[in-house]
Amino acid sequence: MPKKGTRRKWFLRGLLCGVVLLLALFFGGIAYMRYEAERLIVNRLEVRSDEWTLPPLKVAVAADFHVARDPDDMARLRRIVERTNAEKPDLILLPGDFAAGLRPGQSAEPQEIADELAKLQAPLGVYAVLGNHDHWQGKENFIRAFEKAGIPLLENRSLELEFRGGRFLLAGVVDGWTQEKADWDVLLPTDRLPRIVLTHAPDIFDDMPEPTALAVAGHTHGGQIAIPFYGPPMLPSRYHRRYASGLVREGRNTIFVTVGTGTSILPLRFLCPPEIAVLTLSGTPPAVPEPEVGVPPGV
Repeated sequence: MPKKGTRRKWFLRGLLCGVVLLLALFFGGIAYMRYEAERLIVNRLEVRSDEWTLPPLKVAVAADFHVARDPDDMARLRRIVERTNAEKPDLILLPGDFAAGLRPGQSAEPQEIADELAKLQAPLGVYAVLGNHDHWQGKENFIRAFEKAGIPLLENRSLELEFRGGRFLLAGVVDGWTQEKADWDVLLPTDRLPRIVLTHAPDIFDDMPEPTALAVAGHTHGGQIAIPFYGPPMLPSRYHRRYASGLVREGRNTIFVTVGTGTSILPLRFLCPPEIAVLTLSGTPPAVPEPEVGVPPGV
């Protein structure tokens, strides 16, 4: 029978090994989550909407940049711009949160950010809205910077764009995080044209009128950290998982929420890598009638 001291020694050794293993798993997990936060992917999706009556439109979406006052963050922004341009989209939409941090001085200069984003290229143009972090860091500074860089900010306004012989309406909506309410009747004056809506936070989609061919938002980051077989435990939305990320269809509205390109609060991601979303928007093809039984097709 082992002596009492021997049993105690083996117990302490086992306990020490367990602690070392747990620490290794913890720090290894943190290291991986930091790695994933920098692993930018291009998420290409085919999006079909009955409300889109024009030829297929390639839309690039990049949001939640959170560019800090750091050379590495500016290098990350340059990579996002380069990879977005490489997709050769028809239209580029930027759903806000260009700034980082909650306190003044944490974010890169608005003009520095806007000048880099001005290198984005698309035949139909580049359009943006501001996010809550941009308001916290100084809304007016971002408005001036984007105006100087030549990037239109669609702050509660809409415009018509021509595309391959047709026209569609693009509306930019200020979201509820800025304490402003969307006037849908003014922003979407007609349902005669296909409509695309751009905003920062997706909660306003709850009362968005139908039909909308495509509505685009960011803000949620997809939760940044997802638990296997469960998903994100926390989301900055009153509707929680309803608008967490990805494609959502509600009635005649088609909605896409991107997980974004950056991080907030903690520079970590897990099972939710940062993305540039490239959406190919097309209409639903008409159904082909089935031939009658016993009648050859075309007769």
